[in-house]
Amino acid sequence: MNKLPLKEQAHGEIERIFRILLPQNGLAVREEQITLCHAMLDTLLKNNIALCDAGVGIGKTYAYLTACILLKKFAPHGPAGSQPVVVSTSSVALQDAIIGEYIPFLSRIFLENRIIQKPIRAMVRKGKERFVCDIRLSRRLEAVEDKKKNAQQMKALLSLRTYYDLDSVTGLSGFDRRQVCVPKVCEKTCPLRNACRYHQYLKEARSAEIFVQICNHNYLLADAAHRLQELRPLLNDYRALVIDEAHKLPDAARQMYGQSLSAEDFRELCDLLAKEKQFLAAQRLKEKFATLLGAMCRGELLEEAQRTVFILTPDREAALRDCLSLLRQLQKQLAPHLPRWLLHRLGTTEQALGLFFTGDRRYILYIQYDRDGSPSLCAASREMPEQLRRALWLKDIPAILTSGTLMAGGSFERTKKVMGLSVNQRLEDFIAVSPFNYEKNCLLYIPGDLPKARMGSEMEAKCLAGQICRLVEATHGHTLVL
Repeated sequence: MNKLPLKEQAHGEIERIFRILLPQNGLAVREEQITLCHAMLDTLLKNNIALCDAGVGIGKTYAYLTACILLKKFAPHGPAGSQPVVVSTSSVALQDAIIGEYIPFLSRIFLENRIIQKPIRAMVRKGKERFVCDIRLSRRLEAVEDKKKNAQQMKALLSLRTYYDLDSVTGLSGFDRRQVCVPKVCEKTCPLRNACRYHQYLKEARSAEIFVQICNHNYLLADAAHRLQELRPLLNDYRALVIDEAHKLPDAARQMYGQSLSAEDFRELCDLLAKEKQFLAAQRLKEKFATLLGAMCRGELLEEAQRTVFILTPDREAALRDCLSLLRQLQKQLAPHLPRWLLHRLGTTEQALGLFFTGDRRYILYIQYDRDGSPSLCAASREMPEQLRRALWLKDIPAILTSGTLMAGGSFERTKKVMGLSVNQRLEDFIAVSPFNYEKNCLLYIPGDLPKARMGSEMEAKCLAGQICRLVEATHGHTLVL
């Protein structure tokens, strides 16, 4: 019997996994990767929070997945023993790689060498609008049955009988997607409520057999918001959190803790009222919203999306006052006749417009214009670090934040400040420097003939694409473009 303490046993397995097992399966292993995995496992076992800056090519995904699996093996007891770990990423590509490549590979290696007794199971968690509603799909197929429809779009629509994840289907029109996706609120009277594929997916996701729950940063923050409001969580209660591509978390937080209202949002609200037979209310609100958008509108085609600081001009003030007055009036008058979720939607719209009417100093207020010159009212929270702290870091749960760009100027201070981690007794940081010799193997190239172009514009993209093509030709195709 092994008499070593569990922690030492767990760290001993890291050496065996990375030095013996992975090389046997054709995977190159670096000393930095082993050290990183030790640091990550320590963080999980100590219930700490770690900022791990890991350079390109080290293999941080293998490191944190191995650390999580060893946590499950060597710390299986207590109330959290059966709980999953959550891995949050910024990109769909990384989610697909984790569930399709990394986890199956590690699960096979660990099973073959009797490190674990059961395969590691994982699921990708995302918002309901990314899945097919079976009853809405059947209605949509009936509606287009005798109509001439684009062949590719029709093929995509029919394929949804087999695939319930909308992201796995190509060629689906935006209109069809909106018609067949799971609605924001499922009707309790739906005849397929207990049999539809979306609810079966939710049932499977909540199973104790799923050890790794994979989501994006927005979904993670939405789950945290539900918990703070004592609503039903989106994710299962989890015992550890890994945030990969952590440098993107602040961007997701700005979206989550900010507010925005577009013409599409206003149109949807009016349509929802009309579906509840409140036609007069929908029409009155539609007119007020149209006046408000008119006061914001640029009314011109733009080279690219633009944003400007929101200024409360007299015509905007009057339009906002009218919208707010009508929204308050409708909430009182229609309270007995509307479902609670729709009354809540009216209230949140009123609240968001109120930020612009009062010039709330807790927010940075601006107007975002798309290429058609259509406006969206946007409010970015100034309190994002504190909101992140309350949402994620006050929990008694270990967390690993990792990326290749968490440091700035050789310091984590900027990251700590933005993410609400400046004052945290559980915080550790770790640096795994990339073994790649940049000075010896890299050449910095700055083209001298680029025309002046606005950052992010179509013109800039074309210029950069041309330069990339020239570099690919110069290197005879031996090129990786990120």
